Amino acid sequence: MMGLMSLCVLVYCACIIFYTLKFKSFKENGISKKTETTTFSIVIPFRNEEQCLPQLFKSIEQLKYPPNMFEIILVDDHSGDSSKSLCENWKIENDGLNISVLDNKNLAKSPKKSAVLTALLKIKHKYVITTDADCLLPENWLLHFDSFIRKNRSDLIAGPVKMIEGSNFWNKFQVLDLMSLQVIGLGSFKTSSALFCNAANLCYKTQTLKDIQPFQSHKSIVSGDDVFNLEVFQKNKKKVDAIVLREATVWTKAEKNLRDLTQQRMRWASKAKFYKNSWLKALGLIVLMTNLCLVLSLVMAVFFEGFDHFWWLWLFKLGTDFYTLYTGHLFFKDHLCLRDYFMMLLIYPFVSSYFGLMALKGDFMWKGRHYKV
Repeated sequence: MMGLMSLCVLVYCACIIFYTLKFKSFKENGISKKTETTTFSIVIPFRNEEQCLPQLFKSIEQLKYPPNMFEIILVDDHSGDSSKSLCENWKIENDGLNISVLDNKNLAKSPKKSAVLTALLKIKHKYVITTDADCLLPENWLLHFDSFIRKNRSDLIAGPVKMIEGSNFWNKFQVLDLMSLQVIGLGSFKTSSALFCNAANLCYKTQTLKDIQPFQSHKSIVSGDDVFNLEVFQKNKKKVDAIVLREATVWTKAEKNLRDLTQQRMRWASKAKFYKNSWLKALGLIVLMTNLCLVLSLVMAVFFEGFDHFWWLWLFKLGTDFYTLYTGHLFFKDHLCLRDYFMMLLIYPFVSSYFGLMALKGDFMWKGRHYKV
């Protein structure tokens, strides 16, 4: 038993360190001084986001990019609050921007995927960037993507996402958790098989998106427009890249409490059985098994003899995770203290195991809707 646990932890550590080193190999490049040439369609689905939209609008207004070279397409997913009227009023107040407010046409089982498909019917620019209604955009966002596209001619570009920091415990947990996911996910773009990305900062070449129609392969799956589209792009031998620049980072809001966070993680876990990428499946299983091993080792050390050396499993795991988080800290420049880091590292195996077990239920709530998978 101890030997199997040890092997699991060592494999986990090797995988995480590998992808962390890949993330560190990215080199930051500044904005090109050449005149902007790329046109963008920014697609933003929303549902009951009246509290978040004003801040998003302000960040869009502050974008440093020629207004005639981008459009904003806001897709209303049957909101029950004042979200749609806020969007329409903002459109009237900013006639210098090209803003469209559309109703979701229910083109897929997933409302978010349907919203993007609805927007695709109207898109007229060379590249599409998706983000979320609860996000904040950096002012040089489009300038960085324009520079990257002119240099790399990519079909899909994944960008970094950071959680907006708060003072409560679960906010800090999500800040560090997302940061570690970003390091691993973006780092995987330096390998032959990118693992995952985040739709809050994801750019597609419009023509490629229309040619290969990636949504058709997963329209019936509730979650995962980002990771499944990435799989389709790679399957079709399209050029996928990651733009790893602090100034191109999109900021997103954390879930408010443990209940909402649990529902989010159950939604994320629901798509795992549909993954086509065997490396992604294997890594997900390794992560879950490692966290379960740590929890089990602690229990067995209390009740059984022969597990008195369990502590080194924890030492290897915590050391590896700290290395990844510190790498993320150097890039994202979070403001959490060392105590926060160690607290999160200690509780993570228990929280992760809890999320994994809860995901076995097969149903979750999302945006006020119940889903069963």
